[in-house]
Amino acid sequence: MTDLKRSLQDKSRAPPNGTLVKAFQQFFTARVENPGAINLFQARLLSITWKHLKALQSELEDNEWQDVFSVESLERMLFVISEAHCLPEARDTILKVARFAYLELCADHGFGPNSISRAALLLYINLVASNGNPEEARHVIVKFGGQLRGAKPSPWLNVLKGFALKDDRRQLRKIASELQEHGVKFDQASHEELIKLMISQNLAKAVQVAYECPINGDQAPSVAAKTAAIRYAILNSEVAWAKPIFESLPQDLSPETIGIKLLWDAAQGHSASSLAEKVTQPLKAALTIADVNNLIQYANTVPNSQLAVDFAKLAERWDLVPDERTNILLLESFIQAGNVERTLELLEHKIDTSFLASQHLALANKLITMLCLSEQKDELFQQISSLLDPLFQDNVQLTAETIAALTHMLLYRHDWEAISDLLRPRLGALDSEGKALIRNELTNFMLDKGQTDSDVWEVYQLFKLAFAEAGVDVRTELMCSLFDRKRSDLAVLVFGHMRQAEIRSRRPKPDTYARCFQGLARTADATNLELVHNMLKLDLEVELNTRIFNGLMLAYAACEMPEKSMEIFRQILQSDEGPTEKTIPIFFKVCERHHNGAQEAIKMMAKVKKLDINIDRRLYTSYIEAVAAQCEFELASEAIDKMQAEIGVPPTSTTIGLFYNAIPYQYWKDEVEQWALKKYPELWAHLIETPQSEHEEGQKFDGITNEVWV
Repeated sequence: MTDLKRSLQDKSRAPPNGTLVKAFQQFFTARVENPGAINLFQARLLSITWKHLKALQSELEDNEWQDVFSVESLERMLFVISEAHCLPEARDTILKVARFAYLELCADHGFGPNSISRAALLLYINLVASNGNPEEARHVIVKFGGQLRGAKPSPWLNVLKGFALKDDRRQLRKIASELQEHGVKFDQASHEELIKLMISQNLAKAVQVAYECPINGDQAPSVAAKTAAIRYAILNSEVAWAKPIFESLPQDLSPETIGIKLLWDAAQGHSASSLAEKVTQPLKAALTIADVNNLIQYANTVPNSQLAVDFAKLAERWDLVPDERTNILLLESFIQAGNVERTLELLEHKIDTSFLASQHLALANKLITMLCLSEQKDELFQQISSLLDPLFQDNVQLTAETIAALTHMLLYRHDWEAISDLLRPRLGALDSEGKALIRNELTNFMLDKGQTDSDVWEVYQLFKLAFAEAGVDVRTELMCSLFDRKRSDLAVLVFGHMRQAEIRSRRPKPDTYARCFQGLARTADATNLELVHNMLKLDLEVELNTRIFNGLMLAYAACEMPEKSMEIFRQILQSDEGPTEKTIPIFFKVCERHHNGAQEAIKMMAKVKKLDINIDRRLYTSYIEAVAAQCEFELASEAIDKMQAEIGVPPTSTTIGLFYNAIPYQYWKDEVEQWALKKYPELWAHLIETPQSEHEEGQKFDGITNEVWV
């Protein structure tokens, strides 16, 4: 299907019909048991392939036609689309695909038009109503009213749900009042059924809108509907809108309302012991373990792990036996609190991990994520593996957060093959935000200075395959981190991969070149400097600017090619943009190595003063280093003596250290020491505490640099 998309774009030959039919059919047959998620890329492929096969259906073999256009195949399409998690950006496209299937089922294939089954109609009605088009769902119900009569639950509930999701109260009231015309009565029971439908699908805002929908005959909602709405509001931190509903309940404690009133009190901040005192012996018999579970669930919404434990203890006080849900809610509480010890204890004694994975997938995802990010992740590896085995075996969709946590754990276990096996089948099903979580894990690992060069490069190979769409910013950051590791060879490879990108937006920008030249300057890599400079000359998409020229100047100077740097400086002078404030300090760096560097530096400083350019500490110090590097002891020491008068700030121990480091030969360094002891004894005393190391041109103070940036 991807090949078809590409062939339509470049007008090349499309894949064979049989191949496309098989791909289209397998997309849906593979998802019948586990629908998973459908992203925008997949939805577009389905839409393109359907249109292509529809246009060529007369050319298909009988078995090929059956695999796409038979009733069985079309109903399978609707089932998978209705059950799958459709990512928001894919919703409009996938609804079009569902409509293709619906219209095909309604078409006349020799048995008359509109011979679509009730099951398919109900799937389509629920699908469009739940995804922003309740008007279409209403139209379908009216059109096929006789065929849908007696369906339980009534498809009209889905239409009401759709308008509630859209917060369209006017249409909601209109539909509710018109239902009687269609043989449906919106009474207390229907209202209660609608509320419970919303709650079962966790449609928070829609619950409130649906509750306010008027009931035929101006009846009040049932106590069961009120209780369900209040409970849902409390457990979803929406207590304010439920307050009038709660106040409409009978004020006396009764077996019918004891559970919801305890939950309400808990939401008002009452402790477990306070709730226990409210329950008299006659009312105790009306309580169930579900009431205790609701209290624990509320504690989890706060979240407050200790409160959850306190509420759980009420079960014993009220002679109730904890059930499976009690243990699951406690597990959720311990996971929220990051309490690995209590979590493992509960898993060992009270919860079947295979059941957890199959019946409580969202919680299983949170559990795996917590264990993977735990400081004890190595010790917990077997426990994590046992949780994952049934999920992998059933090809269950993991959340992006879980995949990211697993990636994190496997990265720090240096298990590259396992990372590849984890990501290869799952990345395609994630949206852009989900992919970003995983990409960030790989990126953070590569930027971790505690990792070896070889491990970073292994992960980069994975990154390159998994995130081919990664932008220039991310790749530039990786390139710079490799320069920081003194691995300019690898950094330039990353740069080269950007240059080879097929999509223009992923190719190097002027900033990328500038930062690459900055890195080459820091590593003094002449070979790769020539290579990247040649790439720049051939790159017609990049407009040369002073920042790139600054980088080239700095890099050629660092690679002992000051004449080349001077040539580039002349190009800057002749350009429309001209020099920037960073060009002059770089020029002084060039002067450190140029055969006529001292004279060039003196002339430049004279021009700077004449043109009234602001001279800050960095620029002035760069001048001192330039003349010192040319063994101009008198010029450098005189500049330091005049520093306060020239730029308004005094020299520091760092200024003296830069002078000492820049001047070559130990003889001159000793002269600097004698001069500093005499003129700046306090600064020298502070400087001498800095560690020194031996270099080819003599001793240098470690960590004292005046690095200039492009």
